[in-house]
Amino acid sequence: MDAASRTWPPPTPSPPPFSSRPRVVGPPPPPPPPSDPPPLPPPHHHHHHRRRHRHSKKPKPQPQPQPQPPPPPLPPQQQQQEPAAGAGAGADFSALPPELVHRALAAAGASDVAAASRACRAWRDALRPLREAAALHARGRRVKHAAGAAAAAGSEGRKAERQRALGLFQRAARLGSAAAMVDAGLMCWEEGRRDEAVGCYQKAAELGHPVGMCNLGVSYLEADPPKAEEAVRWFYPAAAAGNARAQYNLGLCLQNGKGIKRNQREAAKWYLRAAEGGNVRAMYNISLCYNYGEGFSQDQVRSKRWLQLAADCGHKKALYECGIKLCAAGDKVRSLMYLELATRRGEAAASHMRDVILESLSLVNAQRALSDADKWRPRALYTRR
Repeated sequence: MDAASRTWPPPTPSPPPFSSRPRVVGPPPPPPPPSDPPPLPPPHHHHHHRRRHRHSKKPKPQPQPQPQPPPPPLPPQQQQQEPAAGAGAGADFSALPPELVHRALAAAGASDVAAASRACRAWRDALRPLREAAALHARGRRVKHAAGAAAAAGSEGRKAERQRALGLFQRAARLGSAAAMVDAGLMCWEEGRRDEAVGCYQKAAELGHPVGMCNLGVSYLEADPPKAEEAVRWFYPAAAAGNARAQYNLGLCLQNGKGIKRNQREAAKWYLRAAEGGNVRAMYNISLCYNYGEGFSQDQVRSKRWLQLAADCGHKKALYECGIKLCAAGDKVRSLMYLELATRRGEAAASHMRDVILESLSLVNAQRALSDADKWRPRALYTRR
């Protein structure tokens, strides 16, 4: 190489970058496998703290609640009253007027009045007359029952005992007992004092007693002339309250169109509710509805079931019809028993058939049927009042 082609002075190599690590001279390290992720750089703690402090906000001061002034003291008469049992927050049932509490529970039973008396002192004071009335009413019922038992035994003084029971009922009625008003009205009705009885029923009905409303409706039907529209007006609330007798009478009015437009379907519905409530006459009527398809679709199985239940409860026409059906089925012994029971209850059509079957049976079978009739007792059902 000649001198013209050389550079002078020769270039010096640039120094390597500064590093605190020792430099190792050798072949370069192999690259990491592709499956491993590249290593992350170390976190910069100083920058992180600086950013967090930069974006942090100072908490705002909360407003301090202002102190409320204490409520004014209650009057002494309100401080002595106890809160009603089960009352919600802010409800003070003890502040109700005593007349309202008395009227609201006038048609309730003795157990309900006693339970309400334990609610608070104000209610206990307001219901004191009703508690006294309940005791008088219970005593009057015992006296009336004893008078009936004495009459069955043939003892004297039955009339005096009945008057004593009536006096107890009237005392309880003056104290506000609706149940006592109903019993006093019943005794007056039995003695022929119908105007006085209607007055008792009217007072009990205005207090919402279901039996009082039903009896008032019956008295309007039996008035001279009958007041059918007034009767229906009182039958409806009594029937809605669950009184089975009112439901039956309402069904009769709907079936015959007394005081209301005739509606056989509605009549059948009320008959069914009354029958389910234990009314024997409604059981017989609903059996006819199912038998002839009046109000309901025709169903002989249900008709037979309700007819049998009415007969078991002592309905004279149901007993007579069951006897006829048993005779047609060939069971003359049971047929004679049912016909004998129907005759004893005053079913005139049953006596002729009873005599015919009695002549066709042997002496042993006839005596057995009559003995079964003597031992028979009507089925006891719970009746809604």
